[in-house]
Amino acid sequence: MVWPQPSRPRSWVERGRHRSIDTSVPGLGHAPGRIRTFDLALRRRALYPLSYGRSTGQCTDSLVAAVALLLYDNPVSSNALKVRFMLAEVGLGYERRTVPFDLPRPSWYLAVNPVGGIPALDDGGIVLAESHAILRYLAARERRDDLYPADLRARATVDEFLDRWALTFRPAFFRHESPALGFVLGKGMLGGDPRPDELPAAVAAITPTLQLLDEILDPSGFALGRFTVADVAAAPILFRTTKTGLDLAPYTNISLWRETVLARPSFAAAGPVS
Repeated sequence: MVWPQPSRPRSWVERGRHRSIDTSVPGLGHAPGRIRTFDLALRRRALYPLSYGRSTGQCTDSLVAAVALLLYDNPVSSNALKVRFMLAEVGLGYERRTVPFDLPRPSWYLAVNPVGGIPALDDGGIVLAESHAILRYLAARERRDDLYPADLRARATVDEFLDRWALTFRPAFFRHESPALGFVLGKGMLGGDPRPDELPAAVAAITPTLQLLDEILDPSGFALGRFTVADVAAAPILFRTTKTGLDLAPYTNISLWRETVLARPSFAAAGPVS
């Protein structure tokens, strides 16, 4: 595939570092106007006085653009990790507010995301709560056509892989993760003791799916031949295989994919845990 040339990312000045953030997103509609980031910073500081400053420091002109983004996450959430990876990749600062993993989720979080899934991202009043939607939004917000192409055909290929990952390949990895990391419904990974006796059957069950994934991956070390949001979406689960002991040696392309994507400095900056 011949990829179109990405548009130039906006500079801090173009985004309005000391004035405001333009929340309109090409192709995704428009937010209700522009947000004065200094006022937003003061509002966030008033709402979350204990957490304010831990991720973004004090409210100064040099940091005012960073506080426009508030990420509701949990350190052990793979979906939250992919969003932190994306934020690091595009160079955006943000505040974090930890959401307990246990169910039911607290009422204050259900007021943000009624479905209750983790994460959710608040960009000055625009609230998104599905991780792949957040990845697409951030790429469009920052005009990163290299990560999520503006060209219709190129973008469709990325969307196809994201759907295949979510519906076919991610569940296969989960079947192994669950016993390896002691998944407990309502508590998440590490919620209980590992169940090693279940692992051989899990490996046998997912082998055909992993073989299929290995066949469709580009041999470049990236899912589609270059780094896109498709790689961002898969990275946390590829990282998790280093904790579960899943042997990827039989899968040449998956192994190279994991090595290539996890080597990015932005992934380490995202703070992977499990």
